[in-house]
Amino acid sequence: MKINIVGVGKVTTAISFNLKDKVDIGYIVSRDLNKAKKLSDELGKGIPVTYNDNFKFEDIVLVGLNDSILPDSVDLIKNFVSEGNTVIHFSGFHPSTIFPKEWNPASIHPNCPVLGKMTSFKDIVFGIEGNTKIAKEIVKLLGGKYFEIPSESKVLYHLSAVLMSNFPLALVYLAEKFYKNANLPHEMFLEVMESLLKTTIENVKKNGTLNSITGPIYREDVDIVNVEMEIFCSTFPELCNLFDGFIQIILSMKEEKESESS
Repeated sequence: MKINIVGVGKVTTAISFNLKDKVDIGYIVSRDLNKAKKLSDELGKGIPVTYNDNFKFEDIVLVGLNDSILPDSVDLIKNFVSEGNTVIHFSGFHPSTIFPKEWNPASIHPNCPVLGKMTSFKDIVFGIEGNTKIAKEIVKLLGGKYFEIPSESKVLYHLSAVLMSNFPLALVYLAEKFYKNANLPHEMFLEVMESLLKTTIENVKKNGTLNSITGPIYREDVDIVNVEMEIFCSTFPELCNLFDGFIQIILSMKEEKESESS
């Protein structure tokens, strides 16, 4: 298997480092030739080129451009794509159908933060669609797991991933602020964070989401909720509606749980 890289970013860098000893690497394409050369040097393989060069891809093309410009990449790379190529992108939002059918397209979306070459994909779950035969082979080479997504479901799938990944990180950031304000050790924060998040995940897997609700809002300890809401709103006045929004979500979960139990 030979892979070609289009766009030198965190995802394509991570993917290429995880695959470099398992596949051949052809062209590494970037607007900035220095970026392509740097990745080629670090990998010890690959031919650095720009979109102004004259070449043709062989085998598999991995496109790592941002979601905002990904649909425009068809015009960007069409002169380099040959018959028999499989063109793959890594977006969780866009389906593989943004690429022409004759490109045998697929999408492979890792459900994890990707920070660059140090990222490991071992046991990471990928959402795949399109040409799933090739997508499955690549995920297996990466040491990951996969499930197939209907193309028309990509937006809802991606929104769910954002809610589970990005939003909790924002809440962890806010929680960390309160530890700092209370002069509590950061090491303590990290241990408590890990304990709480790990237990929450285990509870959801074992008991389901609705049966895992706990805390003062669920118990309707109004005095405690009011005191903590006042502290939150005085610390983050611009986010006061966020706290109230989560109260409403938890109360609606409680109502749904009780409705199912009756």
